[in-house]
Amino acid sequence: MLTLALPFFIITRALGKATTFSLGWATSLFFGQIPGGKERVVSMLSAIALAWLLVAYVAGGFTAVVLLLQAAGWSAPNEDTADRAQTIVLGIALLPPLLTYVGQKAGLTQEFSFRRWLLTLHTSYPIALSLGASVALMLVIAPIVLSRRRRAGLRTHHIPVLIPKGRFGTLVDDLVDELQTVTGRKPVVGGLGGLWAIPMHTMRYAGKRLFGSVVRDRPVIVLAGDVEVTAHATDVNVTAPVKEAYWLRAALYKRLALGQMYLTWSADTQALEERLWKVQLDGGSSTTEGLRRLERLEHDIDRAAIGSDEWNVLYRIVLQRRAELEGRRSERSA
Repeated sequence: MLTLALPFFIITRALGKATTFSLGWATSLFFGQIPGGKERVVSMLSAIALAWLLVAYVAGGFTAVVLLLQAAGWSAPNEDTADRAQTIVLGIALLPPLLTYVGQKAGLTQEFSFRRWLLTLHTSYPIALSLGASVALMLVIAPIVLSRRRRAGLRTHHIPVLIPKGRFGTLVDDLVDELQTVTGRKPVVGGLGGLWAIPMHTMRYAGKRLFGSVVRDRPVIVLAGDVEVTAHATDVNVTAPVKEAYWLRAALYKRLALGQMYLTWSADTQALEERLWKVQLDGGSSTTEGLRRLERLEHDIDRAAIGSDEWNVLYRIVLQRRAELEGRRSERSA
């Protein structure tokens, strides 16, 4: 028995490692490098959703067929099948509530409330379907799309964003304006199609309810020469020739940092981002007052109980705001 158990254990461990790697790769490809340690949470949620999808539609479907055959007398009754069916039913019933509980407890949208979690239990099942299906599609589609892009000498880089209600149009306008500035070409905006669009469409329901993105619009692609930027509920990805992809990503990151888009994924840090939005470059307050407000906000950011990567995101925005304000003050004094 020991001789048989050892290779079985090694194979199981290898498959587990491969699955973990695949899910981590798929979610990082789909969402980008999420700050604040939330990438691990998103990978965990993706794993739960994918497991639920497989349990409900693969294992559940197979077991249902077996039970129907047994009920019709075409197959002998089997206690193992009945036990397996009970386990599957429990998995189908419990995994989606677990999914939303982990998501809310991790603070992806707002401070956790047990009452709110209970009131939204009915949405956990379509959320699991939306996220599980999008991850499954990504595992299948991503290698095909990436292979095509690599053969064409293109690379894709990601900017993880969560878009507040009513701001998707502003995001697209910002992308168009920045691409025209940095490429010197007039961008063309269109609906995203092809293989890459399928998981993005599938993701929209979960993106709104699980990750706090309230984008209702369809994914958009902005083309400027051989550069393409796609925007959807939880990500902006930049595809360009290898030598241009990095600086284009940097340019868009800087532009989005000055817009009203969430670049962090925690409720606490998003509250700080909203305060940064209010330090308007063209607001009614003077430049000096804007700099004072920014200094007070930096003081609060430095003392906030947040991860170092989220602090880095917020501090970069502070530096950009300060540079803009000081540059405006210099222009006025000149």
